Amino acid sequence: MTASLITGALPSESDVDAFWQAGLRFATGVPVLTLGSGAQVHAATVSAFGVVSRRPPLVSVCLPTAGGLADLVIRERIFAVNLLSSGQSGLARHFASPTRGVGPAQFAGVAWTPGFGAAVPLLDRAVCWLWCQFRRLVPAGDHQLILAGVTAAKTGTGKPLLYYAGQLHAGAIGDLA
Repeated sequence: MTASLITGALPSESDVDAFWQAGLRFATGVPVLTLGSGAQVHAATVSAFGVVSRRPPLVSVCLPTAGGLADLVIRERIFAVNLLSSGQSGLARHFASPTRGVGPAQFAGVAWTPGFGAAVPLLDRAVCWLWCQFRRLVPAGDHQLILAGVTAAKTGTGKPLLYYAGQLHAGAIGDLA
């Protein structure tokens, strides 16, 4: 890090670009948030998700300030996190596309079941599903950090879809006995 970053001065544009390129080197699973039901159902691929705490079970999701997804999460209060499996790169791209449609139309041709005792979609063949309840919103630059409690979890099988260096990759994790 340069001294300007340590002292609190604004970083140069090249420092910001270097940070962004470095951040793309963090391999991560590919989550799709699903929320709502009926005509109000919605889904979106998100790029920043993390487990925050084991006790109590907490997760974080970073959502762009522009776009309104954080507002939907706050309004609905509950949502599911679907961690995609290695064969679901098409779903990741679909739910990241601004042309996917709205409401139930965005789920056309997508296999899912209502989950956790509610009508919130759980995407078939995901590696795991988390049932989350909104706790707090924290402004974070051009994003908003959602802190949520996990009230239920279910694991699937298979290898995860990974996001690394700006691209999707089939999971390269060996046998987890």
